Amino acid sequence: MTLLSGVALPWSLPLTVVVYGVVVAAAAWIYRDARARGNRYAAVWGVSTLVFTILPVLAYLYLHRDAGPAR
Repeated sequence: MTLLSGVALPWSLPLTVVVYGVVVAAAAWIYRDARARGNRYAAVWGVSTLVFTILPVLAYLYLHRDAGPAR
């Protein structure tokens, strides 16, 4: 258990697992979407999402906003 100001936080481990799970799911989604669009850098998008979390997600959504859904 992690202590924060003397208070035990038993939910910190499950919360950490959920946050990392969301990051991994976002990286997988971005990789698969970029690959479906024929992007040469699909792996770079996926790995950068794992490393830098939210910034690549926002950049990817911004850059592909007009393309519509991948087929």
